[in-house]
Amino acid sequence: MRRWIQGIVCAFLLSAAPGIAWGYIIPARQILGFMVAQFGAEQTLTIFQKTVLYSPDLDGGMRELDETLYYRFPGQFRSEVKRPELEKVRVVSDQGAVTIVDEKIVGETQGLFDHFKDLILFNDPDLLGNALSRLGVNLDIVSLGRFKDRLAYVIGARYPDEAVPQLWVDKHDFSPIRFILSTDGEGPEKEIEYAEYRILDKRKRYPARILFLEQGSLVQMHVLEAFEINSHLSDELFDVSDIKARYEPVVRIRETPSTSSELEEVKRGIRNFRKIFE
Repeated sequence: MRRWIQGIVCAFLLSAAPGIAWGYIIPARQILGFMVAQFGAEQTLTIFQKTVLYSPDLDGGMRELDETLYYRFPGQFRSEVKRPELEKVRVVSDQGAVTIVDEKIVGETQGLFDHFKDLILFNDPDLLGNALSRLGVNLDIVSLGRFKDRLAYVIGARYPDEAVPQLWVDKHDFSPIRFILSTDGEGPEKEIEYAEYRILDKRKRYPARILFLEQGSLVQMHVLEAFEINSHLSDELFDVSDIKARYEPVVRIRETPSTSSELEEVKRGIRNFRKIFE
C-alpha cells in the first residue's frame, strides 16, 4: 500500500513539472490547420484600428494613430496611416514588400514586428508553416506550456525554453496568443501577444488587442475599432511592382540647388516616420 501511494504521489509531481508532456501532442501543421480555421475563409478583411505607440521620445510618452489594415487572403496585405504631417503606406504580396512615406519609397523589406499579420494573412497551414519556418520557428518541435494561466501548444520550442523563435497556440480554442520573433539568447527580445479575441461573424475571429513588446516592455498596441468583411479591394492596392514603378526611392534623390528643399522635406518625413514607427 505504501509503495502504491508513493507511486501516485510521484506521478502527480512529474505531471505538474514544467516541460513534461504526457500523451500524444498533435503535430505543428495540424495545430496550424485548426488555428487558421479561427479566422474564416473570406476573401478580404478590412480592419480599422487605433495604433498606440509608446516611447520616451514622444510627447507624453505615447501617441495614437488611426490605421487601416487591408487583408486579401491568402497573402496580400496593405496598411495605411494618413495624418496631416505624415502619410505612410506599407504593402506586402508575393511580389515583395514596399513602404512609402510621404510619396517616397523608404524601405523594401519587412521588420520583425511587421510579421504580426502573418498568423492571420496566411489562412492556409502550409503557407503559414513556410512563413514561420522562414522566421526561424522549428515546426518539428511542439510542446505544452502555460502562459498567463492558459495552457498552450508551443510550436518551435520545448517549454519552458524561450531562447528560440516560437508560436504559442491556445490548447482549447486554437487561437494564437503569443509569438516570440527574436531572442537575446536567454529570453524574448521581440514578441507579440494576441488578446481579447472578438467574434466578427459566425466563422471569423480577430484579436481586439495586439501587443508588441521589446525586452518585455510594451512599445506598440493595436486596438480594434471596426471592421468590414469581403469588401471589394482592387488589385492596384496590392501591386508592389506597380507601386515601386510609380514612386521614387529616397536613396536616388541627389542634392542639388533645385532639389535641396525637396530633399530636406523628405528627410523630415523619414525622421518623423522613424520617430513614430521604429
